[in-house]
Amino acid sequence: MPTTLRPRLIAVVYLLLLTVLSGRAFFYPSYDMDMLGYIGNAVAISGAGVSQIHDTTYQALAAEVPPDPRGHLLGQDTSGPPSQWQSRRDRAGNAGHFAEYLPCFAIRPVFNELVYLLHYKLCVGLVRATTIISVASFWIMGTLVFIWIRRYAGAGRAAAGSLLLMLSPPILELARFNSPDALACLTSLAALYLVFERERMFWGLTLLLASVYVRTDNVLLAVAVLAYCAIVTNQLEKSKAAVLMAVAVLSVLLINHFSGDYGLRVLYYRSFIAIPLAPGELVPNFGAADYLRAFRTAVSQTMAGSMPLFVFIGVAGICTRRDRTTQAIAAVTAFYLVSHFLLFPSGQERFWGVFYIGCAVVLMIAAWQREGATAIARS
Repeated sequence: MPTTLRPRLIAVVYLLLLTVLSGRAFFYPSYDMDMLGYIGNAVAISGAGVSQIHDTTYQALAAEVPPDPRGHLLGQDTSGPPSQWQSRRDRAGNAGHFAEYLPCFAIRPVFNELVYLLHYKLCVGLVRATTIISVASFWIMGTLVFIWIRRYAGAGRAAAGSLLLMLSPPILELARFNSPDALACLTSLAALYLVFERERMFWGLTLLLASVYVRTDNVLLAVAVLAYCAIVTNQLEKSKAAVLMAVAVLSVLLINHFSGDYGLRVLYYRSFIAIPLAPGELVPNFGAADYLRAFRTAVSQTMAGSMPLFVFIGVAGICTRRDRTTQAIAAVTAFYLVSHFLLFPSGQERFWGVFYIGCAVVLMIAAWQREGATAIARS
């Protein structure tokens, strides 16, 4: 086989395998409860009233979700903490209480708008719309990782490393969530690629600031990247970095204000203590002891998951070889991980996608950088 055709064939095979993985997630999504909140917000964008929002959301649930996960979302499955299935059952029958949950998910405006556009403009089912966004984000992520590693290694190694990463449970699960997590990970990763790998500061920082409207948590990554570019690499003037940080933080405040968000105490209460029937009427009681209890639980869950492995992978990469790109990725993603965990101590791995991928990219760049220097003409 001609040497010029082999890399192209490898790339095609890799993309086909990535498509197969994406297809599996497409046909077997997780149908998580948060999905209903995003669907409700998409229906609300159309101008529907409370009753219509509730009816349309649960009609989509009845039409598009298989019986077993549908029963779970309707609260018919009584396994787990009582507050959870009682809240699911109450929201299914009480339009007012369902509407009180909408502000909790209105803080992801880009995802809600995309669901609205797919359903109301392209006639895609509401549940299917949430699935398409996550699966498409996963596929593009896999393509981006391959393109990134291909700059340092031959097509075979880049494809093998990228495929193993996308097959890893915490990354593959992102494609199955009917939520903004995969899209948030994609926008964050693409921003890091543009800023630190390609040095396209304008487009990278623009995408990074826009990612705050996908998930407000991304403000932590934005602050880390801006600080790193201003203090460590001097890619950005300190005054400009400070202004952009202010824009990122102000974006979060504006999103929270216009979405009607209930604040951190309600978030902590429903995440770590119990799911309320009516969050808009809740006066939460959440103190330091509750936070410490949640923190200890999250640490235990995290140590039992994929976190130790990916931390080891990232440390191994940094110890193997350090350069401007790997140091930057390691520093900003580590800051994001630690600060996010301290602010919201949760063991859910869907929050750590950009950190996990960052660790894998650091190791692959470190391992294959020398090959890339001779085999690939970097542009």
